[in-house]
Amino acid sequence: MKHVSASQFVMLLTIYLYSENAAFLISPIIKTASYNTVLAVLLGGVMGLIIILIGTAVARKNDREYFAVFGKYIVGKWVHIPLMLLLAGYLLHRASMSMRNIEDFLMVNHLPTTPQAVIAVILGAAIALTVRAGIQAIARIAEVIFFVNLFLLIVLTPLLLGIELQVPMLRAFLTNFELNRTAAGMLQATPWFGDAFVVLFIYPHLKQQMKIRRMVVWGVVFSMLLIMSYLVPSLLAFGPELGGKMTYPVMEYVRSMRIADFIETLDPFLTILYIPAVILKISLLIYAAVISLARLLSLHDYKPLAFSVSAIVVGYSVHFADNSAGLLHFMTVYWPTYAVCMQLIPAVYWVVLKIRGKNAALPEPKRH
Repeated sequence: MKHVSASQFVMLLTIYLYSENAAFLISPIIKTASYNTVLAVLLGGVMGLIIILIGTAVARKNDREYFAVFGKYIVGKWVHIPLMLLLAGYLLHRASMSMRNIEDFLMVNHLPTTPQAVIAVILGAAIALTVRAGIQAIARIAEVIFFVNLFLLIVLTPLLLGIELQVPMLRAFLTNFELNRTAAGMLQATPWFGDAFVVLFIYPHLKQQMKIRRMVVWGVVFSMLLIMSYLVPSLLAFGPELGGKMTYPVMEYVRSMRIADFIETLDPFLTILYIPAVILKISLLIYAAVISLARLLSLHDYKPLAFSVSAIVVGYSVHFADNSAGLLHFMTVYWPTYAVCMQLIPAVYWVVLKIRGKNAALPEPKRH
């Protein structure tokens, strides 16, 4: 079995958590939480971390086997199979939503005359090949994307600070506290980070299992810092009213900057950060679903499922919503509650483990 090192795992988790959140989910949460956005994201990060740690606690009970296999020893076969199908369906649904976000982003900003189906097929081919290459390839790609993001962040940050920001607005983050907005924003932000419960499905591939919890914490912290590096300047530049009405506030923020006549805008650099990172996230979601379905079907090799499942995700992404407004409405109103419910399914296994004891995740010894 191919393994992912500790450093690779932290980088993979960081890119996985920050990519789509910084690219597409800033506007909805600004609209929901207003001046309480920063606090809501911080609290959502803590709640998401708890969800992830519950998943890792379940995985540690049988760290040499996939959750799709040993889960039946905890809750019983006929309970485990429907729950696993629900989780696999959620992972593929989540991958479709992420892919639709990329499609809309490219059509609005770079490829307005290109048919959506063409963009979806091209993205789907890249994702399917990545999934088929396996977890080690995904981890190595994450390393490259991490360092590219770090380099561009270091280069662009001094330039972005040159844009006029409403610094006095920082005081409003502390004084304009509204419990209802904070709670709604926290609910919306929690599944951003809770999505990393995908660790439960790839746990056997991770080295140094005893330090997984520490690495999860570092991954959440690093991703939080990256998200804040986009969120706070966008809030200070546009304010919560205008920022909440923009589809891509970070993109508009970067577009407002000019360096010289030979560089009109810097938004292509932002696209370089966004697209590969979100593709990586989709690949990991599909990989987790495929590896779980393969184990449920007693297949020794998951690769035959890679292309067919990726094709399903591509098709679903095209029909996910009628338009960008419908997608944004779903992500803001319906998705947070649905996602948190799905992400808390491993908590059922965790509770049963607490009741039955630590050996419940192991197969019962055969009687002679």
